Amino acid sequence: MKQLTDSNAWVGAVSFASLIPSLFATPIAGILADRVDRRTILLVAYGCQTIVTGGFVVLYAAGELTPWRILLLSLASGTAAGFQWAPVQSMAAILVPSDHLIPAVRLVSISFTAGRALGPMIAGIVLQVSGPGAAFAGTLLTYVVGLAFLSTVRTGWTPAEISAPPFLEQFRDGVDYVRARPSMRLAVSMSFLVAFLGAVFTFALTPSIADDIFETGGGGLGALATMAGVGSIVGSVFIGSRGGAVRRSRMELFSMSIYVGGLLVVAATTSLAVGLAGFFLLGLAHMLHGVTVNTSIQVQVHEEYRGRVMSVWLMAVLAGLPIGAFIGGLLADVFSIATVMLLYAALLALAVTVQAVRTDRLAPLDLDRPDDLSGDRAPDRH
Repeated sequence: MKQLTDSNAWVGAVSFASLIPSLFATPIAGILADRVDRRTILLVAYGCQTIVTGGFVVLYAAGELTPWRILLLSLASGTAAGFQWAPVQSMAAILVPSDHLIPAVRLVSISFTAGRALGPMIAGIVLQVSGPGAAFAGTLLTYVVGLAFLSTVRTGWTPAEISAPPFLEQFRDGVDYVRARPSMRLAVSMSFLVAFLGAVFTFALTPSIADDIFETGGGGLGALATMAGVGSIVGSVFIGSRGGAVRRSRMELFSMSIYVGGLLVVAATTSLAVGLAGFFLLGLAHMLHGVTVNTSIQVQVHEEYRGRVMSVWLMAVLAGLPIGAFIGGLLADVFSIATVMLLYAALLALAVTVQAVRTDRLAPLDLDRPDDLSGDRAPDRH
């Protein structure tokens, strides 16, 4: 999009379009994940993504992939994606015994966060070597493979027989469940802050950074995305081994320090080599943060609320990314993308400091069981 329009606002608008539908689809998916076979939801969502990605491939091959069509296809893709994430995050609890839940959740968290980092990395490399057509075709292939694999999965899980109240009441139950627990409120708020003020640069505004700061275009985009992916890999190795023994509160503070440092490094240089180091730090920090907050929520939720609670958490991420991208794109056209990065880094550092002071250095993230929380469950209106 950056190459088609040379506009940071268009880059931000497409990112907004691809993410904002998920903000509305995710709570629906979360409710369904507590009531319907999660595998079925995923099969339908992956099927829709396959069709939409096929549209990208066909239109690009015909030379008809205009900015507005990209925007519309991104809206469709974002809607389908909104029905994927909550069921995916809820699958571990029904695939493994309860005594293996924490390592299983950590593995799912690593996979989820790594996929969001490695996907752009691989796409950037393919884009640089073979062009957009190959990148679209590769994405289509991944959805076809995903559908084939998912069709072989059997969970043996049956949703509880619970009467279905109106949608808004079910969603409010999930929100109330999170609001009643300080540890979950903290995890959700941290996720929103990181999405809005940090992750937006590695998942949405990287093309603007490549063009406006380093003046390297598609080649720089691929290199930056690759380094973020490498950082995520290193982070996954660390948190899957020694990092797993570190208290989650400490890990989150550590990751936030790296996040702010990475933003400052990228914003303060015009050297691509230094910028690559900054993106490595951003990828590393995002992996550590994502696994930390995801694990914290997953180990503290009762099973009958899991889908809805995960949807609330995902909504925080899905709200932060498009809002941060849209505002950042507009500000970058008025000032510069480097100025926006400096501003966001300062705001992130301030927000994390306030949270740390209010919550005894993020200590609520260290709770390990639902019964550790204030109040056993959210009020049951049914």
